[in-house]
Amino acid sequence: MKQDIIRIENLTKRYGTLEVLRGVSLTIAEGEVVAIVGPSGAGKTTLLHAMGALSEFDGGKVVVDGVDVGTLGSDAAADFRGSRIGLVFQFHYLLPEFTALENICIPGYIAGREREEVEARARELLRIVGLEERGSHKPAELSGGEQQRVAIARALINSPRILLADEPSGNLDSHNRTEIHNLFFELREKLGLTVVVVTHDDGLAAMSDRKLTIIDGAIVTP
Repeated sequence: MKQDIIRIENLTKRYGTLEVLRGVSLTIAEGEVVAIVGPSGAGKTTLLHAMGALSEFDGGKVVVDGVDVGTLGSDAAADFRGSRIGLVFQFHYLLPEFTALENICIPGYIAGREREEVEARARELLRIVGLEERGSHKPAELSGGEQQRVAIARALINSPRILLADEPSGNLDSHNRTEIHNLFFELREKLGLTVVVVTHDDGLAAMSDRKLTIIDGAIVTP
């Protein structure tokens, strides 16, 4: 039986008087691909940020890969994200002056790893995401779908166990959306990843192992 890799208990978050998360509790098992859906402003991204130690919360508990993220200071949270969590956003945020390979390598260099090791891993990830021949190209020379694949590879350079993605296919056409969605499942099989995706895409939600719906800051499906 697979162990839970994410456990959230009675999570609350406010912005001023606005209650964004209202006692959210959930568990996600190792190797699951889980979609978080709901209307805009429901609290999806806030919940994902709590899982990724990207923002503080007001109450409750968030345990990710055995770490109680609510106890981490800012430096420890940054180290935790760098080593345990892969983060992908709607906008890829690639650095335009660097090649695809160089963009993928950057978090590995920041982590202090050896250059040869990082570059070898980056080449392997380019192969895994289907861009083996595109490593020397800069972002402007890549399609939107290719740029997002580079961003996903960059998120995986330090071999995290969990990939958190916030609307990763929101800016892509239908063909590239499907390819990105399929890639998440390939990564689960090849790398043993747990994947949590915030999405408005019904197709991706339907493909996922489980769909969690959040409305007005509360989970309304198990």
